[in-house]
Amino acid sequence: MRFWVGIVLPNKTCKKLFRIEKEISEKYKTYYSLKSRIGLHLTLTYQGNIKEGNLEKIEKAVNEISETTKSFEVEIKGIRRFCKNRFIYAKIIKSKELNDLYKKLFCRLSEFGKIRPLRIFKPHITLAYKDITEENFNEAFKEFKDKKISYEFKVNKLYLAKSNPEERLKLFKSFNLK
Repeated sequence: MRFWVGIVLPNKTCKKLFRIEKEISEKYKTYYSLKSRIGLHLTLTYQGNIKEGNLEKIEKAVNEISETTKSFEVEIKGIRRFCKNRFIYAKIIKSKELNDLYKKLFCRLSEFGKIRPLRIFKPHITLAYKDITEENFNEAFKEFKDKKISYEFKVNKLYLAKSNPEERLKLFKSFNLK
């Protein structure tokens, strides 16, 4: 089993970014990110190879973290890319609150199974990846890199999603922040 903890964008912000995601998709023939069952989101942690029996413990851990974390603002500013994996994304401006939440989740949830090593946290909202050709990736980034986007939203919930390896992640629980 796999699980994911993250932030789902509020409808108003999601609609604005979805227009950009859809425009990139239609112009540059990249559709994979549009198929997400989670929708536009900010991933905080993603883990694979989790035993089914640990799910309840994971829920409890995420709940405890959410109960001790105050709501906070997130700012989205600009479009960037990760060249190595051909990702085009909306950049999240790091904040102390977001970074602290990431570290708490990483430290607490790493006991439940395979997790990437603690790395530099680069919060982002993926707009295109996986099925975009190198040529289309370069063209799309050239077109969208200077697009002036600036949105803010309040984070007041964490979400938990799970799946088996052959399935896409599905949201199944939310946790209110303090």
